[in-house]
Amino acid sequence: MVDYSQYTLKWKVGKITTTQYALYAIQIAVVILLSWLGVVATPVVGPGIGFLYWAYPFFIVFTWWWGLWGVLSAFIGCFIGAGLLTGLPLIPSLAFSVGDLVPALLVLLLYRGYLGKIGVDPLGRDILSSRKALFWFVFWVMGITNIIGGLWGVWVLVWLGFVPPNAYWLGAALWIIGDAVVLIIAPFLSRALTPIVERYGLIAKGLIS
Repeated sequence: MVDYSQYTLKWKVGKITTTQYALYAIQIAVVILLSWLGVVATPVVGPGIGFLYWAYPFFIVFTWWWGLWGVLSAFIGCFIGAGLLTGLPLIPSLAFSVGDLVPALLVLLLYRGYLGKIGVDPLGRDILSSRKALFWFVFWVMGITNIIGGLWGVWVLVWLGFVPPNAYWLGAALWIIGDAVVLIIAPFLSRALTPIVERYGLIAKGLIS
């Protein structure tokens, strides 16, 4: 079994370089843009919801690579890109964005915690080659955490009056199914790009560095 113990839940492992800070800023900008595009290009039932939310696979991969910085990109990307830039007010955008924050955080905790200890790559490189890794990706990333995000995000919009109550289950279903569809590209992104990011020493082996 491959030893993945170098990828941990420790707060900080080593120094954060200027290059890494720049990358963290860029990835947040990328997620903001993709969040906005997903919502305006494929809108469903109400503001802030896009069927093909292209930011999702990217912030999952960024979370595998950069820990809490990836989680931060999920939250800020949704808050600004899917929230403020699509017309949602400040407070609804903040509450709504928890629907991306929590799934990304849960993915980070499971991959850097339990899965790394049982031989699943915390960086997602083995999803296309390992049945165990594929199972956990489908069950946890495409399934459980995605469902949590969808149910929460649409509930917030219903509660605040942006989505009619009778559209709740339709909106949640479209959110969850759409995210599952776009998440298909995450394993391919990880397999293709992770070796490059790792080669240049840019992977955060702790939560922030």
